[in-house]
Amino acid sequence: MIMNWKDSGATTKSDAEVNRLVSDVLLDPNFKVEDLQGFNVAKENRQSDAAEKKSPFLDSFQTANIDIEVPSGVKGVPPATFSVPGLLYRKFTAVIQAAFSSPLAPHFHLTPFKLFHVSPSGEEERVFSEVYNSDVAIEEHDKIQRAPLPPDEPNCKREKVVFGLMVWSDSTHLANFGTAKLWPIYSLFSGISKYIRSWPNSGACQHIAYIPSLPDSFQDFAASFCRKWGTQKKDILTHCRRELIHGVWKFLLDDDFVHAYKYGMVVKCADGIERRVYPRFFTYSADYPEK
Repeated sequence: MIMNWKDSGATTKSDAEVNRLVSDVLLDPNFKVEDLQGFNVAKENRQSDAAEKKSPFLDSFQTANIDIEVPSGVKGVPPATFSVPGLLYRKFTAVIQAAFSSPLAPHFHLTPFKLFHVSPSGEEERVFSEVYNSDVAIEEHDKIQRAPLPPDEPNCKREKVVFGLMVWSDSTHLANFGTAKLWPIYSLFSGISKYIRSWPNSGACQHIAYIPSLPDSFQDFAASFCRKWGTQKKDILTHCRRELIHGVWKFLLDDDFVHAYKYGMVVKCADGIERRVYPRFFTYSADYPEK
């Protein structure tokens, strides 16, 4: 029956996927045939979507509309404002606070250092293997030691540490067929070794935002407002997508983050000691829509 199922219907079922169905599902000790009574994929998808909406993970996200300026294409005519709905985002300061209470917190490297390899002959060679043993991390650590303290805590004696953010944003298709896509911004932390960050189930990757696309109504709006829409549609869309990503970062780089960037934020670390943590961006990798 398995082989008949494989060779009938859709032709996209590979040998590997059939093996995975058998080994990971049918032979799993928790799999019960009787649970499939009344099974319907559409119904299960609706139940799954409903459960996701109640997830505490989504509770940490906020929603917002992003206002972008659409050029008129006529000299002397100011741009019009178009509101793009549907931004989901988390505050960077909340993400950093949560990171220090996560199971990965004991693995954070809070003080950068230089790493050397000494050969049997005694020759010493500098090794670069992680962000936290790079020159830029050491330089940034030295800079924050001279950073000003907040006006409300001018005599703070807490240790100052850098919290490195490594950010990506990538428009991702959700299916091999169709146009459904997602445009997330996510971050990893440079203080965790790449050998831990690369584990698929490490939990090291934190989603920061889900960027909305320009809605279908935007093109109707732009066509009625922009005099040069017919000849410059591609350029105007590129411009507005750029404005969209800048509008998203206006929400992410809010007053709380700017304050933490300048003065640090007090966080209790995994060893129970409070430190003044300064967020810093070490990498940002972005795909085409952000150009």
